[in-house]
Amino acid sequence: MSARKATKYEEFQQTAELTDVYSDFDTVFLPHPFTGQITRRKNVDAVKMALRNLILTNKYERLRNPEFGGNIRRYLFETFSENTAPEIEDEIKYLVRNYEPRVQLIETKVTPNEDNNAMNIRMVFRTNLVQENQEVELTLYRVR
Repeated sequence: MSARKATKYEEFQQTAELTDVYSDFDTVFLPHPFTGQITRRKNVDAVKMALRNLILTNKYERLRNPEFGGNIRRYLFETFSENTAPEIEDEIKYLVRNYEPRVQLIETKVTPNEDNNAMNIRMVFRTNLVQENQEVELTLYRVR
């Protein structure tokens, strides 16, 4: 097995600007076409990706943090009732309050889509970086 030798110091430097407060690796882990480094999400995009990952993660899915995440996907395999959407909204509020301190959740709306066995989740939030409201929308499908 061989190791690649660095030819220039600048090739491996991080290129974060001073305005990049929140930064995270993109979940696709593809290299940038020009720099060859793994692409990153910055600021509000990083927070949106973190919210999406938080909702899609089930409990006991993280190896050393079994309490992280919620079991939102389990609601897809139950029959939709009038209590299902408020339960999911409460679960999302709990997850965001406990695991995402960068976010102030303003509104959470869960709409069951019974024809497609799916749920539409819409979250409106604010971060301390940007004072305007941001929005994340997810659609969870039952695939089994």
